[in-house]
Amino acid sequence: MFARLFVMTAFSLVLLGGEAAKSSAQDNARLFAPDNTPRRRSVCLNFQTGLSTSSASCDLFYGLLGINQNFDWLQSHPSSRSVIKDLGAYSWETIPQVPVVPALPKLQPGEQRHVTIDVSGADGADGAPGLNGDGTRNPPPARSKPKHDGIPKIDPMFLKAVVGHMYVAHVVTEGSDFYALFRVDDLAEGSCAISWKVVASPKE
Repeated sequence: MFARLFVMTAFSLVLLGGEAAKSSAQDNARLFAPDNTPRRRSVCLNFQTGLSTSSASCDLFYGLLGINQNFDWLQSHPSSRSVIKDLGAYSWETIPQVPVVPALPKLQPGEQRHVTIDVSGADGADGAPGLNGDGTRNPPPARSKPKHDGIPKIDPMFLKAVVGHMYVAHVVTEGSDFYALFRVDDLAEGSCAISWKVVASPKE
C-alpha cells in the first residue's frame, strides 16, 4: 500500500458531448483513509471488481494525501495512465453526458511519472529600498526566482473529494481501457462513501 503523503500549509484549499450513462449506480462502498482503516478493510477500489486488498489492482484511492490534516482527496493509480475529472454536483438521476478524457501519455522504457505538489504560502511584499547615510536610496535586491503566489499547485492525479459531486474516470492500464462514473455520497470521520458504475466509452 502506498504511504500517506502529508503536506502542511496555511491555506485551505465543459463537458464535451458523449455517450449518455444510465440513471442508476452499479454499486456502492465506503473507502477508509489508512489511519482509519480497521484490519481487513480496503482503502482502494477497482471499478470492475469492487473493493480491493491489493493496491496493484486499484483504480481509485482515498486518503493518501493530507493538506492541513484534511485527507479528503481522491487519486488514480500512480503507475497507470488513468485520469479522473470532477464533473460537478449531480445525482444519479441527473447525470451529465460522459466527456472524453484523454489518458496520460504512455511512459517510455525507464521513464517515471513525476508528481508535483506545491502548497507554499505567498511571499510577502518587497521591502522598501534602504536609505544611505547621504540620503540616497539603495535599489531593492534582484530576485533570483519568481515570487510564490500562494495558490496551491496539486498534481492532476489528486482531486478533492466533494460530497454530491460526480466524477468520471478514464482507466488505462496494461490490460484495461474503460470509463467509469462515480459519485461522492458522504464524507465522515476519515472515510468516503461512493457509488459508481462502469459506462460506455464516449465517442471522440
